[in-house]
Amino acid sequence: MEHLLFSEVACALFLVLLGTARYRYFVLAGTQPADRSSSTVNWARQIPAYFASTAWVIYVAWLVIAPVQIVKWDRWPLDHGVSDLLGWIAVPLLSAGLWLFWYSHCTIGHYWSIQVQLKKAHRLITDGPYRYIRHPLYTALFLGYLGTALALQSWMLVAWFPAFVASYLLFAKEEEKVMESGFGEAYRAYRRQAGMFLPKWARVRTDVFRSAV
Repeated sequence: MEHLLFSEVACALFLVLLGTARYRYFVLAGTQPADRSSSTVNWARQIPAYFASTAWVIYVAWLVIAPVQIVKWDRWPLDHGVSDLLGWIAVPLLSAGLWLFWYSHCTIGHYWSIQVQLKKAHRLITDGPYRYIRHPLYTALFLGYLGTALALQSWMLVAWFPAFVASYLLFAKEEEKVMESGFGEAYRAYRRQAGMFLPKWARVRTDVFRSAV
């Protein structure tokens, strides 16, 4: 019971800090006008990601707030040893997801937008976490999703994780069409060097070798 309470507090804190970061940069994004000449996007490919992220936040909040007796059907029947282990795994995942989320938002700044579009005088961001990952904000959400699933021992969240990733895969592909139309060969070269959601080993190995020399 104590472990579950700690996990619920950790997940609640994660959601609050995540929401704070998103709200801050949502306001900042409004200070940079969009480039109306950027490519038209397919909204049907964006809706699943919006729905998935909203449903995830609402469901986690419900698991945290609702009495254990109501949501016990979504808890794995685990002994204390395994439950504690999942908690120790969840905390680093939540921490890493939150750190990467803030770091990515700080790096992209006012160029971020809640919808797929280029801003006026948009610059291709290839530093910070974007040096290794093209969509680090989504990677951060994946880490946070897994962290909440393990912390709350929710089999429903685990079962829906592939669909969560798939929804953001559609979103990312739509983003990349717009980025390629705006930056052309520069973006294609960047795409060859950085992974979509995970770093490419060749880039990491090169940077490690250079720093060691």
